[in-house]
Amino acid sequence: MVFKECTGGDLVNGLKGRGYAGQILHLHLPRAEKIYEELHEEEAELFLGGKGLGAHILYQNLKPGTDPLSANNILIFATSPLTGTIAPTANRFCVVTKSPLTGTFLDSHCGGSFGVGLKEAGFDALVISGAAEELSMLVIEDGEVDLRDADGLRGMTTLETEREVKRMLGEGFRVACIGPAGERGSPIAGVFSEMRAAGRGGAGGVMGSKGLKAIAARGSERVGVHDREAFKKAAWIAHRMIRMHEVTARQLPRYGSDNILETINETGALPTRNFQTGIFESASEIAGTEWRKLWVRDTACGRCPISCSKVAVVKEGPYRVEFTDGPDYESIWSLGALCGISEKGAIARANELCDLYGVDTISVGNIVAYVMECYEKGLLREEDVDGLEPRFGSQDAMVALVERISKGTGVGALLQNGVKRISERLSAERHDDVYLKLALHVKGLELPGYDPRAAQGMGLGYATSDRGGCHLRGYTAGQELLGYSGGANPHRTEGKARLVIDRQNEKAVIDSTGMCFYAFFALTLKEVRMLVDSATGLGYRSSRNIERVGERVYNLTRLFNVREGFTSKDDVLPERLLREPMRTGPAKGLVVNLEPMLKEYYQLRGWDEGGVPTRAKLNELGLA
Repeated sequence: MVFKECTGGDLVNGLKGRGYAGQILHLHLPRAEKIYEELHEEEAELFLGGKGLGAHILYQNLKPGTDPLSANNILIFATSPLTGTIAPTANRFCVVTKSPLTGTFLDSHCGGSFGVGLKEAGFDALVISGAAEELSMLVIEDGEVDLRDADGLRGMTTLETEREVKRMLGEGFRVACIGPAGERGSPIAGVFSEMRAAGRGGAGGVMGSKGLKAIAARGSERVGVHDREAFKKAAWIAHRMIRMHEVTARQLPRYGSDNILETINETGALPTRNFQTGIFESASEIAGTEWRKLWVRDTACGRCPISCSKVAVVKEGPYRVEFTDGPDYESIWSLGALCGISEKGAIARANELCDLYGVDTISVGNIVAYVMECYEKGLLREEDVDGLEPRFGSQDAMVALVERISKGTGVGALLQNGVKRISERLSAERHDDVYLKLALHVKGLELPGYDPRAAQGMGLGYATSDRGGCHLRGYTAGQELLGYSGGANPHRTEGKARLVIDRQNEKAVIDSTGMCFYAFFALTLKEVRMLVDSATGLGYRSSRNIERVGERVYNLTRLFNVREGFTSKDDVLPERLLREPMRTGPAKGLVVNLEPMLKEYYQLRGWDEGGVPTRAKLNELGLA
């Protein structure tokens, strides 16, 4: 990239008013040195925005081998060409950095309205390097940037921080912030905005390492589009499809993402008691129909017609909850079935603690389940875990451990580092690799709520995800477990490499547009292409052309990971999933047959046997 030094607003190019603000702000701490860079049409056409733009910036500007929690790492907040428009769910922003949890490329996405605020303030992306000398807050308003002291915000929860920043600056500001876990640099800390989270992979820890407690943005520059009438028509079609689809019009608004929990359990794919089995006998007690008794309000991110978010309140019992967002499926599963717990009040309280202190619920649930299995097997004693008795099903122990992890106190000082580092430390201290075998992760990122022994494609998706064990980087569960798009046999490996690649490419496009994944239960890339073409005038003209953006982005993030030293040897799954047959349910007796799927995956991707994109593939995608 070519940096152009000038004052905000001086840059004029053909992208402004075509879904883009037209410029990128590079901010170097501690002196808040600013460089305004023009976003060129060629970059927009190749990478679109969001994840793609963030990957492009990170790859070009980060030195290989950089410590993720050092001042030399780069933290990127990227918007997309549809962010801030009338396209349905077009509210999202993307946080891109090198992950302190995995050492891989990291993109994590968040709803709310901060992305819209950043775009309206005049920027398609904010790129932060260096580190502040004191805890600070970044204020961005109509192209102007101010770094302010934030010592008064120290130790505040995410909810307290956002409320205080808005009180100080005015309600028109949109805020992204971290909790105490981010301040500590915890590798499982996220970036939060309006109780939504860019949660996975530790972006909040990177933000904390840069001395930033909060970023507030406000602007008066409304997002324009290339062809207003064509865009209005495309947006109307997309909204109509969402309003007519069973999932987006009825299931998600009524039961949130937890609408799928009982189905996943029936297919034998609901990871239970640290992935020891795929069926939870008490699944009906934590299904969406039961959570409706605790939800007091349905909510939605800005510009979203789906309203999947819920607000839970627990007024009675030992676990009082004044206000918590959701919980969603992944949080209910990880703090519930994965730990053998069906008490909704305990799950809600644990979820509240994670959100307030700013940590990822999926990672936290996995950590607690890991500790529980180690304790039950005699590998950990009460004195190792602050006198607790963390057995599966013990809701008191679960909530107590979550509180320690969230606050970084007691045994939580170790546990907040994720299951990979926990297991490595215990294995080294006690000279026993059994601690490593019980840690369920890929490349350091704890696994989500689908057991791949019951959905082979999900296993391949976990192994090849660019940010580690993630369900959203190749969501084949829609076909394999939920029967969407004609369905796919979850126990067979044939065709799964192609299916995973298609889902990965598609998701990379979605994450580069500024739209939410949930919209794509109703939409296809055809509707995306219509929205993007009319908004930007970039002229993709076919679904295949815009899918190539996703393929390009996924190859670029692969190049980043290769450059950081990751090889095909890292595209693996935990030993439990490869060697321990499923105990019960429809997938009983199955393990993940990864090797043949992975070999075919590399071939179809145009990568060599070591998982490295070939020169021919890079030439084909314009990345050479």
